[in-house]
Amino acid sequence: MPCHGRYTTEKVRYPSHGETIAGVLYRPINVSNPAGVLITGPYSFIKEQAPMQYATRLADEGYAALIFDPRTVGESTGQPRRLENPKMKNEDVVAGLDYLVARGDVDNSRLFLVGICQGGPESLDIASYEDRVIGVASVSGYYRDHETDVYMICAGCVSLEPGADIASLKMPTPEQGEALLKARLERANQARELYEKTGEVVYQPLADPTAADPSTGSLAGLPGPVVWSWYGPWTLKGFDNRYAIMSDLDHFDYTTVPGVAKLTKPVLIIHGDNCMNAPAAKRHFDSIPTTNKKLIWNNDVSHFQHYDQPDCVDRNVGDIAAWFAEVQ
Repeated sequence: MPCHGRYTTEKVRYPSHGETIAGVLYRPINVSNPAGVLITGPYSFIKEQAPMQYATRLADEGYAALIFDPRTVGESTGQPRRLENPKMKNEDVVAGLDYLVARGDVDNSRLFLVGICQGGPESLDIASYEDRVIGVASVSGYYRDHETDVYMICAGCVSLEPGADIASLKMPTPEQGEALLKARLERANQARELYEKTGEVVYQPLADPTAADPSTGSLAGLPGPVVWSWYGPWTLKGFDNRYAIMSDLDHFDYTTVPGVAKLTKPVLIIHGDNCMNAPAAKRHFDSIPTTNKKLIWNNDVSHFQHYDQPDCVDRNVGDIAAWFAEVQ
């Protein structure tokens, strides 16, 4: 029997805080009342990126897998466009759980979350307070503490050499990183004040292939060739390569530390030394109070390979499905 593509594809819409979320539900064929899983992607994601790679495979594993565009992004409604707000994304995930529950063809007692990059620790955070979630997995996470935020900014100042991985990058000093973060927040605050006074939204590129100067920074949200290696090709596929710079106030105000420290659900974390700020992943894992947790540490692949490299995603989904099967 065929073992791939055993799912139906359904475009869906659901409400979230006065706006309409556009999603796609991949529902397994010949599985009655399947478990549900909602998938959240990296910083500034759209549903067709990493979430789709995980959703199609999880559907083959027998899960009803829902992906979505957050408010202000992609096919979802919301103004101003391209607002990068993790708290809003978390609300959209909870609204997605509401939608799955209301369908009547998904097992409401078996609901899971999966997140890639920033979506990983966001999913852990949501699972810490959302009673309907019975298990959660984080892949190659952007773990939201202050050190990792500074790390992300500093990574944008690195010129990537061919064959280099994240673990080998020579980063700016922590002092330079703090100064660059302060400058970004000041710029974001000015943009927010302008928006509140006039309604004008100040945009800059989301990703830029040029490495930022460690002293002056960059106007782009995600500068540098390391990030461009993944985001760049998407700009050729209609990806809206901009962000409202006032978003930085919401983005950097968010942390996953308190929520993860209260998480009592079964947890799987997949990370490695070549993923973003590996020490933060270990700190988050260690802070989770439940004993029903598992850490898979893979140093053979780098951060962005976890997004959509087929063999890497296949292996991750296999590990996720096996873990979820244990906790049901």
